[in-house]
Amino acid sequence: MTALGDLDRDRIRELHDTELAWFRAERPRTLELLARAAAHMPNGTPMTWMASDNDLPVYVDHGTGASFTDVDGHSYVDFNASDIAMFCGHAHPAIVRAVQERVTRSTQFLLPTEESVRVAEELARRYPRQTHWQFTLSASQANTETIRLARAATGRDVVLLFEGHYHGHFEEGLVDLDDGRAAPVQRGLSKGVTGRVRISQFNDAEGLRAALGSDDVALVLTEPALTNNIHFLPPEPGWHDELRRVTRERGTVLAFDETHTHIVGEGGATGLWGLDPDVVTIGKAVAGGIPMGAYGVSVALAGELDHTKDVATGGTLFGNPLSAAAAVAALTEVLVPAAYEHTTALGGMLADGIDAALRDAGLPWTSYRFGPRAGQWYGPHPRTGADAHAMTDPELTRLLRIWMANRGIWEALPGAGPTVPVPAGEADVDRYLTAYTQLLVALTS
Repeated sequence: MTALGDLDRDRIRELHDTELAWFRAERPRTLELLARAAAHMPNGTPMTWMASDNDLPVYVDHGTGASFTDVDGHSYVDFNASDIAMFCGHAHPAIVRAVQERVTRSTQFLLPTEESVRVAEELARRYPRQTHWQFTLSASQANTETIRLARAATGRDVVLLFEGHYHGHFEEGLVDLDDGRAAPVQRGLSKGVTGRVRISQFNDAEGLRAALGSDDVALVLTEPALTNNIHFLPPEPGWHDELRRVTRERGTVLAFDETHTHIVGEGGATGLWGLDPDVVTIGKAVAGGIPMGAYGVSVALAGELDHTKDVATGGTLFGNPLSAAAAVAALTEVLVPAAYEHTTALGGMLADGIDAALRDAGLPWTSYRFGPRAGQWYGPHPRTGADAHAMTDPELTRLLRIWMANRGIWEALPGAGPTVPVPAGEADVDRYLTAYTQLLVALTS
């Protein structure tokens, strides 16, 4: 058996450098556009993430179904799905039709349209404990408004998150543990932000009770299973029961961020596991990749959002009819039970293939599965975010991403796992597994 620490680090770097050189040589048009764009966009991209998440970001021409094609003519099966935003697939006919029809009747009024009622009704059907819904342009903004709502409802300031979380690029969401202490994970945050955030460990009931012991926590915000930044981290048996029990005892609002986890079924992981949060937030694929976020609340919390109570929520483009029209199509025509059954089956096929490739390579890594999502831990099953963080390997992850791209697979973001989008088929999963198996052979032979 070959442990992660026993892998030849020089071999990893050599493979990476060879793959990156090949990748660059095949993409002259992308290199030309990056150079041209650098005059007016830092890093040659409209957003820093596009550069920081990739050795070389490709400029894209178009996408259809489960794949997209770059400006140099290379096509990729999209197992990143724009970090779940394109789980419905690229240019899905139902979403294209809905957007085109809505555009002809205008896209913004700063007043409600019937599409929003239909979205709220559908989300309330999927999450029956969340009877009332409000809309934003992203899940980040939905989480920001949830924090403000919880502070208004409780009179408290502190937000409790779990190590390895990701809930968006707002101030509180960019605090995590560094050498055991809460610290900003990037520059540019206010100096006082760490005083408003407490970090605990997912699956650690004793640590949770200690973190909530001073009765100053307005909100616990978490995914039902942690899915980002670190490897996938599922809940242990009894964890969610304890989380709900303790937050109720302490008068703390409990919110589940379903932005990534809603891909497992109509009611997301909340419905799959029968959970009982006070708030559900969602975004990304909820409108098929058109900008939209939403948060649903219980009847009791809905009263706090009466306009006369003046909670700091809202935005000029929030609740716009274009996003709502796309969401109606995504939720009622694309993300239907048959789609979840299809993608979960393919996700199981992907996980089985990863598991088999690991065994054949003699690697003591562990595969995981979560509906249409699969992947591997670089070691045994982690219990907490600290465990998962300890087994991250940036060099190996960079190699995996560039290796897969050279073989027509756009891999998930670092720290995430590949997700099978709705339009994908068995041939796409086979293509992923072929490339993945070839990498493991190259690493271990």
